[in-house]
Amino acid sequence: MTAPAPIRVVVADDHPAVLAGLVALLSSAPDVEVVGQASDGESAVRTAQVLRPDVVLTDVRMPGATGIEITPRLRETGANVLVISGFDLDEFVLGALSAGADGYLVKTEDPDRILQAVRDVHRGDSVLSVAATKAVVAALRGGGHTAGIPQAEEPEAAGARAGGAVRVACAGSSAHVPSLTRREEDVLALVAQGLSNQQIASELFVEITTVKTHLSHALAKLQLDSRVQAALWWQQNRASPQPLNPGQPLNQGPPLNQDKPLTQGQQLSPGQRPSGQRR
Repeated sequence: MTAPAPIRVVVADDHPAVLAGLVALLSSAPDVEVVGQASDGESAVRTAQVLRPDVVLTDVRMPGATGIEITPRLRETGANVLVISGFDLDEFVLGALSAGADGYLVKTEDPDRILQAVRDVHRGDSVLSVAATKAVVAALRGGGHTAGIPQAEEPEAAGARAGGAVRVACAGSSAHVPSLTRREEDVLALVAQGLSNQQIASELFVEITTVKTHLSHALAKLQLDSRVQAALWWQQNRASPQPLNPGQPLNQGPPLNQDKPLTQGQQLSPGQRPSGQRR
């Protein structure tokens, strides 16, 4: 049986010692291959454009352009983006996620955690450090959201907006929500609960490729870049005041027509589970 191809990674960090440490860590894993390195934002983008890696692991602050500023351009190369930083400030976390990053870690994470995070974002799952999760929860509790994803900006500028209150930016505000199919709503609800694609497939009795297809369609309709943004959008536009915990079982609900778009004003309860057969 042929072994799966290794995960191709580009690492970007302006501190030589940190860059060398991350490269050594990733290179120690048999399923990861470091194909490129960069020490500033612009070279990270150029390297990704040439090498087309699966994942870019980038520092949040670098000369020339920050990791936040280059994230949209990195995603255009087809790469998943994992931001890693020595800072766990809310403005850095929310700035990275708003720009489309698939995950945010701090450099003090356990090495095994960093390796697993690379695998997770490559698989299409989202990864947040404890500090990053707290920042997102705090922003959601504050109730802030905007109608669209802003252009990437300096983290300091993001933190200065609205008197220092950082707001979560997600496309698809409640004022105008594109029509989503029942199945797309199902998938978004479970993404917002923190489930992986494999867990969602098990919950909905479908193949994992089907989950990826519905999630991709939903992201395109909502003009979002990552599952993290999708989770934020759901919490702001669909979730009840007390959403379920990631490990909490779903309640049974009436059967749903999985391919029929929701009508205006109609919502799917986060705990409502669709009926369906594996396909």
